[in-house]
Amino acid sequence: MIVPKGFVFNGIDSNVKKTKDLGIIITEAGSNAIGFFTQNEYKSESLLVCKKNIKDGFARAIIVNSGCANCGLGKRGEVAALRICSKVAEKIKAKKTDILLASTGPIGIPLEEKKIVSSVDRLVKGASSTKAEDFARAIMTTDRYPKTSSLKLKSGVTILGIAKGAGMIEPNMATTLAFLLTDGKIRKSSLAKIVRSALDLTFNRISIDAGQSTNDTFLALANGVSSVDVEASKDKRDEFIEAVFKVLFDLAYGIVENGEGATKVVKIEVKSAKSKAIAEKICRKLASSMLFKSSLYGNSANWGRVLSSVGSLCLGVGKSYDISYGNIKVVKNGLSLYNNKKRANDYLKKSKEIKIILDFKRGKDGFFLYTTDLSPDYVKLNS
Repeated sequence: MIVPKGFVFNGIDSNVKKTKDLGIIITEAGSNAIGFFTQNEYKSESLLVCKKNIKDGFARAIIVNSGCANCGLGKRGEVAALRICSKVAEKIKAKKTDILLASTGPIGIPLEEKKIVSSVDRLVKGASSTKAEDFARAIMTTDRYPKTSSLKLKSGVTILGIAKGAGMIEPNMATTLAFLLTDGKIRKSSLAKIVRSALDLTFNRISIDAGQSTNDTFLALANGVSSVDVEASKDKRDEFIEAVFKVLFDLAYGIVENGEGATKVVKIEVKSAKSKAIAEKICRKLASSMLFKSSLYGNSANWGRVLSSVGSLCLGVGKSYDISYGNIKVVKNGLSLYNNKKRANDYLKKSKEIKIILDFKRGKDGFFLYTTDLSPDYVKLNS
């Protein structure tokens, strides 16, 4: 893992959970900051405080707790979030509004802010450029492993991404908790535009269970410590754009691969549709179909579940389209190719990463989405 200049990290056990449960990112120089948040109407109190603090587009630190979403608590949750921000600000000599925060965990239980506040001294004192993985582990909930991705660019700029998430994954802007850090120099407006475009092709193209969280937070910080202006030339800007996409794709793919109960990564691709909107609706319908996802877990190429799901949307796509499992065509012009079922079943058995392709032959638009199969372990984890 490569860490951008000017950032330090830590992750500790604040005794809210039995493992690391409190993480921090600090940048001494201060950073241009942007955020994208859940569009769920019911939002965490921590998220609401973070949205207020990021309005001026500047940040000195991000503090994250796992083990409690701090959601559904009203004024009590807001006060707890503000106390945590105040304590961090005091320790790093910053304004309270320069502290961003995020929470993750069960909804509706009180945030143990006393344990968190009393741990801030230790958290800040131990912060180091070598502890990014400690931070990544501290923000995990049902994740099996920490998710990080980093790149050092030819320009000298470094980009680091860290994320958590394994369940309640289907966003309408970003997803889970994710953080993008760079030592490049870039305007907030440019950073926001680049990140928004990358999110649309990465974090907005994953679905595990069609569940949108109350706490989804994506924060990007650019502290400029490298002194490299990524907008100084087209080459530098293009390199930066490509790197942001690569880092976010790695994180998004890791979230799907690490999905609760998942045994397969599934790419659903719709081709030659009348419109992107139609293609997206089809992808999202299949990604949320328990019948379809269960058949993938059972290594059964039951394409009847694809046909019925698409037809239930009543989008006027007709019946004369093709369906393929990998490169094995199982439906041609709307007619079942049953003799290919064994080959398609074998494809599912042998592959941990599979592709389902629907070709509607009606236009030039398409959409893709990454999802998972549905196993008994998903039910166990969420029960």
